[in-house]
Amino acid sequence: MRLRSSEISTRVLGDETIVLHLPTSKYLTINGVGSRLFELLAEERSVDELVSTIVAEYEVDAGAARRDIDGFLTGMRTAQLLQ
Repeated sequence: MRLRSSEISTRVLGDETIVLHLPTSKYLTINGVGSRLFELLAEERSVDELVSTIVAEYEVDAGAARRDIDGFLTGMRTAQLLQ
């Protein structure tokens, strides 16, 4: 999966990522680890790849990372930001 990059505009302000979904004109603010996940999704990634990267970069166990990533991805799908 990856971002629908042709349908979004983004700006990074400090540790927050501001996303505008162009077709719906809806804004989304992402911070913390979510901003890192958003960055990773600029390229095609599997859930396992996302989990591995987050576990390697942050002090979190794989189970907790997977649950949080699944929730993040659900929100991204709901916002129509993923291909």
